[in-house]
Amino acid sequence: MSGKEQEKFSASDIPIAPVQMTAAADLDDKLHPDTESKLKRLAVVAIAITLFFVVLAVLFVLPRYLRTESPEVESARAPTGAAATVEEGPGISAAKVYAPPEDAELRHHNQAQLEEALGLVSQLKTYNVKEWAAADFESGVGEITIGEKAYREQRYPATQSAYAKAIKILQAIADRTDEAVAQAVDKGSLGLASRDSAAAAKSFELALGIEPEHEAAQRGLARAQTLDEVLTLINEAEAHERLGELKEAVQHYREALSLDAEAPGAMSAIARIEQVQLDSEFRRLMSAGFAAFEAKRDGPAKTAFERARKIKPNAAAPSAALAQVEDRILAKKIAKHLRTALMLEQQEEWAESAKQYRLAVRLDADLDGAGASAKRADARAVLDRQLRSFIGQPHRLGDDAVHAQAQRILGRARSIADPGPHLSRQIKQLGHAIEVARTPIAITLLSDNATEVTLYKIGRLGRFERHALAVIPGSYVVVGRRDGFRDVRVEFEVSPAHRDAMITVRCEEKLAFGS
Repeated sequence: MSGKEQEKFSASDIPIAPVQMTAAADLDDKLHPDTESKLKRLAVVAIAITLFFVVLAVLFVLPRYLRTESPEVESARAPTGAAATVEEGPGISAAKVYAPPEDAELRHHNQAQLEEALGLVSQLKTYNVKEWAAADFESGVGEITIGEKAYREQRYPATQSAYAKAIKILQAIADRTDEAVAQAVDKGSLGLASRDSAAAAKSFELALGIEPEHEAAQRGLARAQTLDEVLTLINEAEAHERLGELKEAVQHYREALSLDAEAPGAMSAIARIEQVQLDSEFRRLMSAGFAAFEAKRDGPAKTAFERARKIKPNAAAPSAALAQVEDRILAKKIAKHLRTALMLEQQEEWAESAKQYRLAVRLDADLDGAGASAKRADARAVLDRQLRSFIGQPHRLGDDAVHAQAQRILGRARSIADPGPHLSRQIKQLGHAIEVARTPIAITLLSDNATEVTLYKIGRLGRFERHALAVIPGSYVVVGRRDGFRDVRVEFEVSPAHRDAMITVRCEEKLAFGS
């Protein structure tokens, strides 16, 4: 049963003519005395017999009837005229006449059937049954009327048959409510598809009359109520689209969708227009990219092709164009590193030149010659550091091992063809340093003729006041010793800049006694 307020339907809705029993005919005012006496005796006997049957009915029939149906239910269920009445007359009171026990059972069954049939009638009225099953509903109500008539005429089996037919017809209608809803929704959908808002709304309202919470019918009715406005917006959008006013067309299509998410053709139209706009933007970006590429403006060209690829990720043209741009950008970077490396090489900045060669190789591992050039520059950088070290510390050349190493480095430097100004200078400087390192320089040692003097690398010189000798450039240590005096140690450098140097070696600090 639906939760809707049910419309009251009862047997009283079907006109029923009450059946009444008539009282005895009026007695004549004038009767013969003997006749009157006989009639009085007969009346007494009749009354006695009547009372006897009344007592029997009270003792046996009435209890059984009361068990079958309570007075409250009987009065609620019994159709008008179900119980005959006796009109009051002289000496006769009105009394209710009951059917025999077997008829009471049938009447009870008839009334149960009637209650079920009337419940179905009430339920179906809440479903607006006359909108979708009027003929069958009237047929069922007709069977109820037939049953009422048979009931008044106390033809209880016929009543049972009519009520059963009514229940069968009405229940069959009730069982078709889901089907009726589905048909109404389908019909409403067809109305929407054919752009008939009135027909669609009527069908959806019919479905909601049967099932108020039906979601599809609710959505359909909402769409039907806005259909005319939506169609107006769709027509305006289509007109803008035909004129090439795509922005305005999309705006109207979106307005239609805001009223109806299923606005006919709106989604596909927007998708179509957006695709047209994307195609146009794609072509514009590709054209701009190629123009920039031809002008050797690789940065803008790359940006344009990348944006085009985002619009159409699966298109081959943007990727191919990007590859060309990126190849040229890469080639430019490599060429820049190689140019810088060559410039630094000419300036004999070998460490920086090697770095630029390696950067070029990092961009293209198969780059011809760049790897070999990087190794050559590394070797020249090492040679440059070695030459700088020997030239910057010429005093070390007095050591035989260092001298031999310097000779080897100098030979390597002299073997390089086209050495360049910087290397030529270094060769000359180191050659001179080596030559100077092996040219003896005169020095003079001064003492007190009491100090024992020893010059490391040369040997013991003994005691003297003045001792002249020549030594090759380098670092030297001279030590003086004298009994009772503290030893003296003097370190000094011999170089062309310190010719005729005079070094004093005297033990002058006496030691304490016993020390």
